[in-house]
Amino acid sequence: MADSGTDSASPLIPEDFLAILRCVNDVHTRDDGVLHIDGDTLVCTVCGYAYIVKDGIPNMLWEEAIPPGSPEASKTL
Repeated sequence: MADSGTDSASPLIPEDFLAILRCVNDVHTRDDGVLHIDGDTLVCTVCGYAYIVKDGIPNMLWEEAIPPGSPEASKTL
């Protein structure tokens, strides 16, 4: 998958799966934590935390979430 974040023929994860995923950050409600695809990550539209996706499976563990503005966040783009 060359540019999986923007290639509609081969999405990073299926859209119906993305529609039910939410950010796990306790700072905001789960309903507010909508995620969008950015490169090979899912990014929360509220807090900016990112979750890496490998082989179509998002890593939604809070301990492994990438904080906004961190060096790890810039590597995923």
